Amino acid sequence: MGTAKRWIAAGPILALALSAGAWGADFELTAAETQRIAARQIVIRASLDAGQRRGTVRAAIAIEAAPAVVFQMMTRCADALQYVPHLRVCRLRNQAADGSWMLIEHEVDFGWYTPRVKYVFRANLVADRSITFKQVSGDFKANEGIWELEPYETGQRTLLRYRAYIDPPGFIPNWLARSTFKREMPQMLVDLRKRCEAEQARSAKADASAH
Repeated sequence: MGTAKRWIAAGPILALALSAGAWGADFELTAAETQRIAARQIVIRASLDAGQRRGTVRAAIAIEAAPAVVFQMMTRCADALQYVPHLRVCRLRNQAADGSWMLIEHEVDFGWYTPRVKYVFRANLVADRSITFKQVSGDFKANEGIWELEPYETGQRTLLRYRAYIDPPGFIPNWLARSTFKREMPQMLVDLRKRCEAEQARSAKADASAH
């Protein structure tokens, strides 16, 4: 898949957020969280305002696939449209010749509850290691964060960590923002993991057949 068809997986309010800055250092897993990750659970921390609609969110998940597989899955539109809730449009606006950054346009459709959420963000890419991005125009009041990919225990596993500061559009009701944090974000991470692990299995099978 060429870079012209890449995008950065976000997600409605997850696509409601993300990027900018080396933030991983302030998201160290506790012993209890490390045990949960090892048990294939998802860790989510949220520090939100009283309405639970804006603030900082952190998440982590372990994936039985190499960082390269996860990175590619997160930067392909065709895959993202399968696992990111409510994402309807992903369009490349511009990109660096060396693939180090892109400008991506997104539209998220929550149905009749609200108008479509539209925004453009710049994504800075370090292949197989990190995706940072920040809104440059659109509906969010604030939308910046980072995805970090780390080899986990073996080279064929990935610890995926996420940190974002989110301030959604004013027309997003509080109940919808809360629903995204509590239900859709975990589901998106689970669905991403399923697709990455299936891709890893296909790749391993193809390699075995070639030999």
